[in-house]
Amino acid sequence: MMNLNKITLEINGETILAIDNITVQEHKTIGLIGRNGSGKTTLLNYIANNAEQLTNENIIYIPQLKNADFKKSGGETTKVYLQEGLKNSAGVILLDEPTTHLDETNAAWLLNELKQKKALKIVASHDRDFLDKISDEIWSIEDTKIAVYPGNYSHYKEIEAHNKQRAKLEYDKYIREKQHLEKAVENKSRQAALSNRPKNKTDSDFRQKGAKPYFNKLQKKLDQVASGMESRLNQLEEKEKPEEEKQVIFYTQDIEKLGGKTVIRLERETVKRQEKELLKDVSLYLKATDKVSITGKNGSGKTTLLNYIYEKYQFSNLDIGYFYQQLESLDLNSSILKNIQNSSNYDETTVRTALARLNIKGDEVHKTVSVISGGERVKVQLVKLLMSNSQVLILDEPTNFLDVHSIEALEDMLKSYPGLIILVSHDKRFRDSIAETSYNIEDQRLVNPDTPLPRNSSKDELLVLETQITRVLSELSEGSTPKLEAEFERLLQKKKDLKSH
Repeated sequence: MMNLNKITLEINGETILAIDNITVQEHKTIGLIGRNGSGKTTLLNYIANNAEQLTNENIIYIPQLKNADFKKSGGETTKVYLQEGLKNSAGVILLDEPTTHLDETNAAWLLNELKQKKALKIVASHDRDFLDKISDEIWSIEDTKIAVYPGNYSHYKEIEAHNKQRAKLEYDKYIREKQHLEKAVENKSRQAALSNRPKNKTDSDFRQKGAKPYFNKLQKKLDQVASGMESRLNQLEEKEKPEEEKQVIFYTQDIEKLGGKTVIRLERETVKRQEKELLKDVSLYLKATDKVSITGKNGSGKTTLLNYIYEKYQFSNLDIGYFYQQLESLDLNSSILKNIQNSSNYDETTVRTALARLNIKGDEVHKTVSVISGGERVKVQLVKLLMSNSQVLILDEPTNFLDVHSIEALEDMLKSYPGLIILVSHDKRFRDSIAETSYNIEDQRLVNPDTPLPRNSSKDELLVLETQITRVLSELSEGSTPKLEAEFERLLQKKKDLKSH
């Protein structure tokens, strides 16, 4: 059991998370989500550092990997790090972004390891596929509070979509009622103002003959009705307009000029890293509007292939935008907005819309890059590429330091991006949502799993031989002859020769 009671977490005097009371009675796996900077890591650190106050169980905390082993790929290093952390037994296991850099094989290994652990597990992760497979419950940090949702991430998204739809319907109803009352108040006030005014000379004479009290009473009654309606209007529960995510409209003319041309062409080429051959006989033909992903095990050469493509075409007529984790393309002394506008033909409104989709809004765009977090810099670099004049985007693990909300927003923008995208990502859901074609690195070869392998004539011939041998054996069982014996020996020798090639 673990009890989080009356907890307030602050950074520089600002409350980022306030928990009234959350008690977890049983062993379960909790997926912890929230925007970058919302307090996920801060919460995990707090639990790890205050174990005795919160639970009588042993706690293991596996933070995000900090020290890279440059002799191994990021995924290989992460797996070793996780293996060390999970060696010890504990009743509470805390993990911060454990699938970062892991390929599908190693992510499946981690999933299996965690499912075998009889413990309370809290997993802060941006990997939606992993959260779906492991979570019994989702804790979502929203406006400095934790909202608890039963089920996995997909169930959380269903509830979120339902809540958004309900909020929109309630807001629309509020606006209709507000407009109706405002119009009714205006009409009654106008009627009251006109009710005690003579319309013509006859009406004026009628009022002077003693009917004036009637009209005064009528005006008072209308004023009272208007006042009652105004009171209802003031008592109407105000509903905030639900935030609507604006779409980013990309320019398409530069892409349209290329038409259906093949713009990236590799023909039976060898890809090396530090003189070591990683891929052999690589052929790849990509058109101007293709969306492709490159997959493969950790260390198979995915990043090396992206580097190879970029280096081959960086001085060509193609405008290529390349995102990778060590990218340092921002002017630290300039604002977020100016960093993007310096290399963009898009207007400020479009740039702000793209930034807002990644939760950089309002006056935040005027912050100097030197004061923003690493995660925010990743977002700025991504928007800078999207808002550039690139015809080709090469993206190497663009989601590693993004929260799930930002990943879904980036996903949406990339799906509407008009140019060629070459993507490497361990996030299967992100990858499958964007890429129309996938290539996989297997045994130093680049393979399109959707393309049938060329027929193997030797295998076909072996199948024919096996059929012939079976037929001869059947005939021999009915009676042996020198001719059948010779045919049988000939077929066996032919089979042996084929197998030796």
